[in-house]
Amino acid sequence: MKNLNLLLSILLLSSFQLITAQDYSATKIFGQNELAVREVRRNAIALNIGWNALTGVGFTYHNYLAKQMGIDLGVGLSSTGIKFGGRFRYLFTPKNFSPYLSAGFNYGLGTGAFEYNSPDEDNEYKYTIGSSPFAQITGGLEYLSNKGFLFQFDLGYAILLTDSNYEITEGTPNSNSQRALDLVLGSGIVFELTFGYAFGGN
Repeated sequence: MKNLNLLLSILLLSSFQLITAQDYSATKIFGQNELAVREVRRNAIALNIGWNALTGVGFTYHNYLAKQMGIDLGVGLSSTGIKFGGRFRYLFTPKNFSPYLSAGFNYGLGTGAFEYNSPDEDNEYKYTIGSSPFAQITGGLEYLSNKGFLFQFDLGYAILLTDSNYEITEGTPNSNSQRALDLVLGSGIVFELTFGYAFGGN
């Protein structure tokens, strides 16, 4: 957790100079007052990928509730099966480039009765993956251009909300294999990238 706090601190501090140096970038609509880009391009569709990401590998829908608040919803495929997720984000500035904090929840459906075989011939065992609820807390950086290009980068932590989300059905994994299963399927660091396009709408 200390390493996570250090990473988030470095991320926010390294972006501070760039954020404060940028001009306020906004979009005018029909001669009205200038609006922040997220007040104009309120919706986005994106590809989401990463370790303990919101969707694993999948697609997300983003809606900006206000120029500095948004929600993300997604579905994809992960190590815990088909995965659904949602989160709330607060952006620290209405400018195109902004750091943010987010909190959310995602849920892997598991694999049911499907069994996985261990890849190690000297340590053979089988296991199934069950339902996998996670809470996710991240800090990140977002860039949304006036023309709609969206990029997000997240670091954080995903917390498994059950004692275990897999079951050994045959054999006994050694300590290294047990740690590997816990690393891949359990709580852990979030590293996530999102690329997409934002468009107008209420």
